[in-house]
Amino acid sequence: MTPAPNPLASAFLAASGCAPASLPEPARLEGLLSLAIERAGSRWPGLGMEPRTFVAFVAERLTSPPALLAALAGDSPAFSELYLTFGCLRRQRAALQFFEDDYLREVGAFVSGVDRSPAFVAEVRQLLREKLFTAEPGSEPKIAEFTGSGALGGWVRVAALRIALNLKRSEARADAAVQDSVETAFGEQLGPELEHLRSRYREAFTEAVRAALAQLSDRDRTLMRLYHVEALALEAIAALYRVHMSTVSRWLSRAREQVAETTTRQLCERLGVGASSVDSIAALVVSQVDLSLTRLLGPGG
Repeated sequence: MTPAPNPLASAFLAASGCAPASLPEPARLEGLLSLAIERAGSRWPGLGMEPRTFVAFVAERLTSPPALLAALAGDSPAFSELYLTFGCLRRQRAALQFFEDDYLREVGAFVSGVDRSPAFVAEVRQLLREKLFTAEPGSEPKIAEFTGSGALGGWVRVAALRIALNLKRSEARADAAVQDSVETAFGEQLGPELEHLRSRYREAFTEAVRAALAQLSDRDRTLMRLYHVEALALEAIAALYRVHMSTVSRWLSRAREQVAETTTRQLCERLGVGASSVDSIAALVVSQVDLSLTRLLGPGG
């Protein structure tokens, strides 16, 4: 079978939202696309692209004829930046490394007006990686939303700033939430039913918490000990682990939830309780787990 003439132009036109009359005729468009791919390949060497799939990707994003022609002529970086974006979407190692070196390393400068501390910058950079390059099943990563209508660096800067501002706003709330959970457990007055459960199941409860702690990772057990026994502030723990304070807060919250869930399951299994008692058992666990952590994680616990 004879190959179709102008395969790049044909693939582009099939996917394009531009009116064909506003574009160069196919033979000229073929030449422009071929040269633009060559320039992009020189800018980002080592990225293996299927040319027709890539030009269809470009056609879906560069839908303004003037912007497209400027990109094809090399008067704007849009074509080469879409080339890199296409490689990142396909999880090409070289593309991801180029993105890391050329864009993610600038995150510190992007968010310096919010917080220039190394731990904060590292947290924003990691969250940005996750946001741009991971996706729920059936959806595409956020990097797919880059259209080439502006500079990729500016687009990344806006995304980094948004993450930084959200992180900063949630920092105080996250710290307060973890602290409040401990204060609530120490000050809570139990109702008669829970007082009875606590008295009757005290030994089984202690053993269930101990078993739940044993299932934590070494890091999570250490975090719990530092916070509940040594009474270190989140900021101090964050400095020890060289991460942001909100990261420590999330680690602690997840570890505590794991202990509570595992303790409830263990206690119900040990006591052979029915479904009608599970809610009461869970309420007891939630109300008392922090007190138990403070005791069991301490010396001799």
